[in-house]
Amino acid sequence: MKLIIGCLNSKYIHASLSPWCILAGVREFSKSDVNASVAESTINADLDGFVHDIPKADVYAFSCYIWNIEKTLYVCRKLKKTYKCKIVLGGPEVAYRAKDILQQYDYIDFVLSGEGEFNFPKLVDAINLSLPFDTVDGLTYRENGVVLSVPEAQYTATPPNPYTQEFFDALRGRICYIETSRGCPYRCAFCLSGRCSSLRFFDIQAVKENILLLANSGTRTVKFVDRTFNANYRRANEILNFIKDNYGNKIPQGVCFHFEIAGDILTEETLNVLSGLPMGAVQLEIGMQSFNEETLRLINRKTDTQKLIKNIKTLLSFQNMHIHIDLIAGLTGEDLQSFKNSFNIGYTLHAHMLQMGFLKLLYGSDMRENRDKYPCEYSDKPPYEVTSTPWLTESEILALKNCEDALERLYNSGRFLLTLDFLTQEVGIEPFQLFFDFGNAVNGNKLSLSLYAEKLFEFYKDKCDSEILREKIVCDLLSCGAEKHIPNSLKINDPLYKKVKSELSEQMGTNFSFALLYKSGKIFAVTQSEPKDLFGRKKGKYFELGT
Repeated sequence: MKLIIGCLNSKYIHASLSPWCILAGVREFSKSDVNASVAESTINADLDGFVHDIPKADVYAFSCYIWNIEKTLYVCRKLKKTYKCKIVLGGPEVAYRAKDILQQYDYIDFVLSGEGEFNFPKLVDAINLSLPFDTVDGLTYRENGVVLSVPEAQYTATPPNPYTQEFFDALRGRICYIETSRGCPYRCAFCLSGRCSSLRFFDIQAVKENILLLANSGTRTVKFVDRTFNANYRRANEILNFIKDNYGNKIPQGVCFHFEIAGDILTEETLNVLSGLPMGAVQLEIGMQSFNEETLRLINRKTDTQKLIKNIKTLLSFQNMHIHIDLIAGLTGEDLQSFKNSFNIGYTLHAHMLQMGFLKLLYGSDMRENRDKYPCEYSDKPPYEVTSTPWLTESEILALKNCEDALERLYNSGRFLLTLDFLTQEVGIEPFQLFFDFGNAVNGNKLSLSLYAEKLFEFYKDKCDSEILREKIVCDLLSCGAEKHIPNSLKINDPLYKKVKSELSEQMGTNFSFALLYKSGKIFAVTQSEPKDLFGRKKGKYFELGT
């Protein structure tokens, strides 16, 4: 039997792990004579071309997520028309509505829920050896026109290793993923991780071996998909110490390991380990969701917010790793004022990225299944984002979308940090109000960086010392290597410029950019070779104007 295991990734740079895990399961557990391989593409690719190029097979299996479900269904429909084949879907986007999928799409033959490494090989054998389908746990299928389902099973074993030579041949330097535990200790109402299975950990020696394999694969980023990496702090410390002890030796310099952690349960031991890691070896993603205690209680999110704030500040003080923190708009009980409070607290921590996401009503989540407890309106199209709640109107959510756009372009891009510090700390504009007001002034228009900087100056020049604002914007653009995008309206033609450039070249060399800061009586200069900080910026140097 010929089997193709496929996945449509969100972007080329992301190398999906799931099809390789399924392939490893088939090779480990299937009793059939199966010729199995993996086929990957992206949701932005020519899908007709993908269908044309994909090898002919007896069975096609696809992993489904909110970002690829519509395109995956398109590919499956085309494959069914092209070949006499069976099509299997699995993954979180279909597992919790398996019967609906089979009833709605007649070209889908099977939907598989649960851990595919273990139950998909059973389905392969059932198809290939004509065995009863009701022996396959987690399977939803048709029999005489009736849709039937088999209950899922719980597994305790470590799944087979997906990291074969085929995997590394296909990786080609892309972002790669590693799973060292499965399940989650928390039961957040908006999430599926705690529902899937009880938390269990995989063999630690195999984890260390895989870390070395992935680190030497040519990738620059290894992402741990563990939902709460530090749920077992001793195990987390062992993995972090392993990375530290081998970094620059068995682990090449420049490889970065990404972890999702619960910030409020960090122990002193873990903090001590993290403080000693080499610069850039690790980045942490910390989900805060909200600082509204009542909202956190309503969504079953257990968080010690004061300890969370303290630990994030401690992590940032180490200055050796990128810290990414998350807020979610649209949660139960959180109105615009409450979200503003959460935003301001998050912003003042000055993490390297403050992500502002919007609540998604995922199939299988408590929030989607218990509408009385979690009332809201949401899009019926993936990714099922909330459109209004009893606490946030539709217009307020649309305004928050513009706020998010401003946050991404002004702060998370790292391009306007000096300007933001000036406006929030010296001028005294509240952070949330700054992003909210300016985001809605731009109103989602995709302006070039030059026009965006000009718009920022025009919007705030009457609310502060416009000359200082001009200088801050210019210095920001120089710091992030965007000197070519300085708007003409912010440039000043000064004969002194050539004289200063000649004098500075003796200290800075030939590859540098600079600006004359008349208000402060300084010169700000940046060299092309200067290293970047964790915000992706160059520090630059200040000189006295006229010296």
